[in-house]
Amino acid sequence: MTIASESFPMPKLKPVTSLSLLLSDVTIAVILTMLLITWAPQFAALGSKGFFLLFVLTSGFVALITVVSLSFTKPNAAANRVIAARDLAIHLREKALNEHTIVTMSHPNGRVAAVNQNFVDILGYDVDEIVGRKSETYFWDCDEGEFERVREIVSSGRTWKGSQRLRTKDGRRLAFETTILPRFDDTGRFENSISIRTDVSRAKAQGAEEGRNAVIEALPDEVYLYDPETYRLSYANENARRRLRLDLENLQRFSILDLLNADEKRRFKDHIAPILSGEAPRAHLEVDHVTGPAEILTHLDETPDGTRVLVSVVRDTSERKKAEQIRLSSVATVSHELRTPLTSIKGALRLLESGVAGELGPDAARMVTVARRNSDRLLTIVNDILDLEKMASGETTFQKKEIDLGALLCEAAEANAAFAAECGVRFETERPEEPALVWGDPDRLMQVMSNLMSNAAKFSPDGASIRLGIEDREDVWRVFVSDQGPGIPEAARKTLFDNFTQVADMAGKHQQGTGLGLSICREIVSRHRGHIAFETEVGKGSTFYFELGKLDAKAASASARQISVA
Repeated sequence: MTIASESFPMPKLKPVTSLSLLLSDVTIAVILTMLLITWAPQFAALGSKGFFLLFVLTSGFVALITVVSLSFTKPNAAANRVIAARDLAIHLREKALNEHTIVTMSHPNGRVAAVNQNFVDILGYDVDEIVGRKSETYFWDCDEGEFERVREIVSSGRTWKGSQRLRTKDGRRLAFETTILPRFDDTGRFENSISIRTDVSRAKAQGAEEGRNAVIEALPDEVYLYDPETYRLSYANENARRRLRLDLENLQRFSILDLLNADEKRRFKDHIAPILSGEAPRAHLEVDHVTGPAEILTHLDETPDGTRVLVSVVRDTSERKKAEQIRLSSVATVSHELRTPLTSIKGALRLLESGVAGELGPDAARMVTVARRNSDRLLTIVNDILDLEKMASGETTFQKKEIDLGALLCEAAEANAAFAAECGVRFETERPEEPALVWGDPDRLMQVMSNLMSNAAKFSPDGASIRLGIEDREDVWRVFVSDQGPGIPEAARKTLFDNFTQVADMAGKHQQGTGLGLSICREIVSRHRGHIAFETEVGKGSTFYFELGKLDAKAASASARQISVA
């Protein structure tokens, strides 16, 4: 049922005037009079008087015929004018429908019988792809129960009105206001239904956008919306535009990547990769913003018309970091006061264990051992707190030099082999053939490796292999520790690098530790101008990694001539 949009010619009626009618009647009467005189000579014998009498008779006869014929033709002309007007109205109505709505005709079984041209233009399907198929083919929401309910209403002779969402051929979602009318044949049997739909997607999207913008514009955070494939910006709120010195008119000329340097681009792509691959619904990244420390929270969203967009919120964490520093400083002060007595207690317990004060009985020896282990643990916590506080306040000195990460990796595996054996796991190393040179503090980087490796060993099952490796990632080296543990729950991922954070395993148990190891790792890597993060899958394991900038031969030679204190 393709509704034609072109106009069709209407018949034009030429008006017949009274003068032309009179002239034609007189002409006919004269001709008849001449014929009668020719056929009947007796009329000619009467002369002009006879001619006039005969002309009057023929004129009356012609006038009578004219009146009779007009009485039949005038009603038919009026009827023709009514029919023409009705056809014109139908044509205009169909043209209006075709211009502003999409129209479909469906059989009682739900299969499409015909569509208008607007259906093809708006939804993008070819006629052959739709006609003969179920209406559900182009619906966004396929609720068979709802379809049946609508069919029952229409087949009973009633009209259905409501909102529907249709799917375009290229996968977009459009919103329509729909009216479905029934059609019956001459016998009263339900023949088909006609659906008339008006596209309201733009109006809905505009309303949603205005509501969204009113809320987002006032946020203190920076908010960015951009295409997940091209990274082209579609929106940035007032705070974001102010910092970038952009207005809404020029915003869409830029990609989100245009705002980043080379290192930030790489980190940003790694940040959103799990979202685009479907591995994670959202991602979290901590960065050094131009205004101070910040976090980037990103998730995938959908506009009202079904278009996918990435939403990134950049949040200033300066105040939170200050609060953490104040808390850490307070704890560090207490820890500092505890360190001396704890060291003395630990020394005394070791002396008792060694038998300096005489041999202990089995029960006493066991109690002293428990006390010594707990004092060791407390002293470790105190040292971690003091270490972290010093690094956060910038008091820690880093002695940097040229390092081969491959050698560091092997050294870390050897140093932690005994701990791995206690946990029933083993380390497997993978290192590149070429030296993986960086500029850093080997002792501090060894501290990072030990923390990551001990976590992997504690959370992996007995007999598991933990992979240690180095990857070449363009301008950086990535060092990774990959375990076969339970993975990290979604709820714990955002705060995993926060101070005093501990994560329960899949059985709900907490492994022994201070909850400061990853915080210390983050601080050390940050002081090396690097990046630390993780990838995880619940039930399969986690991979923690840190990345450091490559040190080429020229930079290594220059750096070797100076002492770097960060």
